[in-house]
Amino acid sequence: MDEPIQPLAYRPKDAAAVLGVSRSTIYQMIADGQIVARKLGAATLIPHAELARVLDGAALSAATKAAQASIK
Repeated sequence: MDEPIQPLAYRPKDAAAVLGVSRSTIYQMIADGQIVARKLGAATLIPHAELARVLDGAALSAATKAAQASIK
């Protein structure tokens, strides 16, 4: 079975869906410099690796913090 192709980059609407936030949040994060976007012609594109970086740098949820604290 063929593996699904992972996009190299996402338009802001699709990036918002991938991260589970609104499109306006994506545009605000771009404006604030939290997400690096590229222009290719008229399209604004956000590299997949950039979305992974943003997610990896996001704060942990309270439940995750509590679970980690209980292990120590």
